[in-house]
Amino acid sequence: MKHWVLMLFVLGACTDKYVANIKGQATGFLVVEGFINITGTTTIQMSRSTGLDSPVLIPESGAQVEIQSTNGMSIPLSELTTGNYSDTSLNLDPTQQYRLHIKTTNGKDYLSDLSAVNVSPPIDSLSWSASSDGVTIYVTTHNPLVQPGYYQWSYDETWRYTSKYLSVLEYDGSQLIIRPASDMIWTCWRSDVSTTINIASTEKLSSNVIYQYPVALVPYDNTDKLIDEYSILVKQTVLSQNWYEWVQKVQRNTEQLGSIFDALPSETGGNIHNTADPTELVIGFIGTSTETEKRLFINRTQIPPTVVYSGYEDCTQDTTGLDSSSLATYFNAGTYIPNAYIYCMGFPCKVTFSVPECIDCRLKGGTLVKPDFWQ
Repeated sequence: MKHWVLMLFVLGACTDKYVANIKGQATGFLVVEGFINITGTTTIQMSRSTGLDSPVLIPESGAQVEIQSTNGMSIPLSELTTGNYSDTSLNLDPTQQYRLHIKTTNGKDYLSDLSAVNVSPPIDSLSWSASSDGVTIYVTTHNPLVQPGYYQWSYDETWRYTSKYLSVLEYDGSQLIIRPASDMIWTCWRSDVSTTINIASTEKLSSNVIYQYPVALVPYDNTDKLIDEYSILVKQTVLSQNWYEWVQKVQRNTEQLGSIFDALPSETGGNIHNTADPTELVIGFIGTSTETEKRLFINRTQIPPTVVYSGYEDCTQDTTGLDSSSLATYFNAGTYIPNAYIYCMGFPCKVTFSVPECIDCRLKGGTLVKPDFWQ
């Protein structure tokens, strides 16, 4: 028995190291993530694990991936980015069962177990509350037609923020000019996706009602998400019982034990199998569901007065004169960006400036393009 270290990324869980006792070589396990969404976008991520001292996931590119149904229909997925196979406009029959068929470049065939469609009810509401630590987002949903219910949520976050200093001037190589509106670099939008597993069931409840499940916590002290305006798009899927139990095991091992798998991989492998070699370990569980979603906006003015991290806490600005020598010294190399004039007796006599990181909001990873959904 040998000890191998695997780094796996499953169902949006945080990447962690896992040490397991496995006979033979422990590299090259196929890792499959995602689910079949019959009424929207289906994205399947495939990769290979490694057993090196610095383990990584290697995207599995060049595979043939398709969705198969019990009525004989096949829908191929396109590899839009390396290791990511998608179809963005599915509209499949909810009365059929579906499975994933994979053929890798080494000629191996894999099939997931057939799964019935789990229909997600609408999200009834998204709400939030503020505490001393941050803002908690809650989701409420119900389904009177089925009991118990097994739910999973993911989310996309987008937030608007501004740089520390508003630059209304540009240096054109010889003089300062008014910055055109099209060149403003003060307001940006940035996005992120959830990386934790959020699941809940109504097994121990009298009815299929989830009330104010805490799906996300947005802190004040280590992110600028709440500095101006914040939006979250919560996506809801419904799982079968065995799908839920598998995700629950992944969640427990990741969050409670600090690794994705604590038991032997054969116990947490999932429902995907090599058609020629059922003993081959494949990590992943492919279920079938519809997906419902709901969006919430929170403006900074709605939050009780508190200190929110901006990322610009260390920013400062300085001043210089307007003579050509001073302007060239500070602005020719792009080391600094001019902000605004200082006026003396009604006329510009100096200019304030700072480093680009405090003026150009894009340098924090954002974009100047306002999202279509932004209110």
